[in-house]
Amino acid sequence: MTVALTRLDPHIPDPIESRRRAAGRAVRAAYATIVFGILAFFVVYFGRPILYLGGPGSVSSPRYLISLPYIVQINSITVLRGASVKAGEEIGRVRSPQHDEIVATYMRSLADIAGRKAELRVKARVARESLDAARSHLRLAEEAVELIATSSAASLNYRIDMSRERAVANKAVVSQEAEAAEASTQLAALDEFSRQLGDRLEKVESSFADGRVFAPIAGIVANNPARAGQSLVAGTPIAEILDPTDVFVDWYVPNERLSDPKVGNEVFVLFGNRRILGTIAEILPVSDVYPGAGSLTARDRTASQIARIRFSPGAHRPALNSAVDVHMHYTQLSARIASVLVRLFGLDEL
Repeated sequence: MTVALTRLDPHIPDPIESRRRAAGRAVRAAYATIVFGILAFFVVYFGRPILYLGGPGSVSSPRYLISLPYIVQINSITVLRGASVKAGEEIGRVRSPQHDEIVATYMRSLADIAGRKAELRVKARVARESLDAARSHLRLAEEAVELIATSSAASLNYRIDMSRERAVANKAVVSQEAEAAEASTQLAALDEFSRQLGDRLEKVESSFADGRVFAPIAGIVANNPARAGQSLVAGTPIAEILDPTDVFVDWYVPNERLSDPKVGNEVFVLFGNRRILGTIAEILPVSDVYPGAGSLTARDRTASQIARIRFSPGAHRPALNSAVDVHMHYTQLSARIASVLVRLFGLDEL
């Protein structure tokens, strides 16, 4: 039995066919989105090295290490990581047995010099006081020798005795004069040496400053400072201070690149969703391994050239020690396209 269906109005669309057409359009849109998304991923992934040069970097500034040339023990530390300090502000106190030993050595040297100077002063005074008597003895011996020389009654033995007496007197005078002169010379040398030791002792005491540790500049404490009770060898940093007035980015330029970056090239520093404009200010003449995340072993990482980047005036700079990415477009066209896309998706600098 065949039943014929007639529509009431041919202008009214069939609901089943309408739903079928709508579902087909949705499926085709989903397929198209997936296909074009995959194509876009491959285009961006494989075409990115052709459009721009990208690599990791770190926000840094001049670092000032605070350390002492002695073995020290920390008595107290008054700052924490991230704290702001002023130039000349006391950040801690230390004690150093090695410094005390150095001061004791200087003091013993000064005491030895003082004792030696006292002995020389005694010798010089004895030589000066006895010099007149020795000269008088020499004059009498010379007069006696002259009288004997004009007399024919003196025997040969007597003449020899008087000549020997004159020689002894002359030797005594010369010895006294030399001893007085040498004592004066040694006293002058010891005075100069004592002054030098005193100056060095004063410098040691002033540089140690009774164990007080001061901040050399105004800045921010970078690393975790030493803790109270901790012992440090000579040269070990007690604290590290960053200068927040001179912030830059050390960009570790990848070795695989189409062209080398040059001083004056504009780059974009990516920090989170922010895109900050900067300029290459310097190409460092050294290479280094990026200290951030990378291969599991340090020997698998390759040292790369470092470019120092300065932010544009008025840019909101990231925090110090932040890890960032740096992009340098090879052409102005790709840079403009990237800027348009960034503004379109709202990823420009906040």
